[in-house]
Amino acid sequence: MNLAFLRVVSLIFAALAMGMHLAHALELFPKLKWGPELYLAVQSTLYRLFGIIGPVLEVGALVLVVLLAVKLGSGHPARKLTLGSAAAIALALGVWAAVVLPANGQLAIWQASGVTPSDWTRWRDQWQFGQAFIFLLHLGGFTALATAMLKPGRDA
Repeated sequence: MNLAFLRVVSLIFAALAMGMHLAHALELFPKLKWGPELYLAVQSTLYRLFGIIGPVLEVGALVLVVLLAVKLGSGHPARKLTLGSAAAIALALGVWAAVVLPANGQLAIWQASGVTPSDWTRWRDQWQFGQAFIFLLHLGGFTALATAMLKPGRDA
């Protein structure tokens, strides 16, 4: 695969993955004011495509950035930043699995049962703040990747 093409595709996937979490971060404070009925209605309808497209973008970004780091080789000036980007994206996926996924499970239970537990705000906050933190991780990863693109190298 051509290095320039791999760089562009990696950057696009990283940007799109970050963009999903930016959307969630921008919604954070308004959604903290919603009652449980509106919150559950939005969570269970608005984000269906996120669940389909999100994994493709998230895993795709990670795979492409790792491939880019491998293709750059150990002596390339951009490799460390590219590996840093991959680490941030991987950490974001780990935070999603540890923080957001359990909250998604609780939301699915409420939707199926029609019963919202008294501690629903705990799960809402876990989901919302988890997504905001994931955005920050993606922003760091994207910044590292974009900065790596500016490094002169053997491929210029």
